[in-house]
Amino acid sequence: MRYRIPLAGNPSTDVALRSKYIAAFGSACYMSEANTFDCFYQDWKAACADAVKIGDVSGNAPYDKGYTCQPVGNGDYTLQVGPDVANKITINFQAAPLQTSLIEIKGGPTEVSSPYRNLVEVTTIEPDKGFYCTSGQVGADGMPLDQRKWILEVNREAHGGKIHSDLAGFTWPCEDENCKPTTCTEKLVLKDPKGTPENDPDRAQVHHVVPRKDLRGCPWGTNAYKNAAVISRRLNRFLFNKVPPEKEVLQINKVPPYTP
Repeated sequence: MRYRIPLAGNPSTDVALRSKYIAAFGSACYMSEANTFDCFYQDWKAACADAVKIGDVSGNAPYDKGYTCQPVGNGDYTLQVGPDVANKITINFQAAPLQTSLIEIKGGPTEVSSPYRNLVEVTTIEPDKGFYCTSGQVGADGMPLDQRKWILEVNREAHGGKIHSDLAGFTWPCEDENCKPTTCTEKLVLKDPKGTPENDPDRAQVHHVVPRKDLRGCPWGTNAYKNAAVISRRLNRFLFNKVPPEKEVLQINKVPPYTP
């Protein structure tokens, strides 16, 4: 349940207007799986503070300032935005829809399609679910493999027993040993989780390209194979709970599918 502010214009189809709202109101605003764009807030005071700016951000007539939100009694609030007491908007307290898993790239919604996209799904696919459900596969030791272990095994088989990063060459801002800003580059060959300490920065990990939770802490990315990527722990920590950068999605989608 979140507080929804009534946006002016039609940002669901107007990319330029949508960008203005995102720039002004940040992570509160997003496209839903129903292809609607809205801004939802956990705190009604934050919703009211941004609601008064809607006129300015949309390019329409600015709303009058100086008024405060008034409770309706059912969880909603109203905000007067003009000199006439009847000139007001309603901030609805309602269920916020799931954010779309399509990532906006150059104004177009793009599906994440990692190199594991052809692996057969045998478990329930849900938002906010880890890669720990059964894969339907059995390892060399005769033990069942969960999705994570199967993804790593497919990667090993594709590279002669070594684990390769699906984002090799990816660069991102980081700090050196002296805490000075520098640029990190993802290595091609990663350390196998077998026998490697969990805190080793070059240890291979299975990463949700679309994070399990969105920026509001709500369920988002699923455990579908197409949403999985093998990367280093170091890079995984950088990408954790971020909206996938355009260059990440573009690079991961170019990797040819693995065939186990």
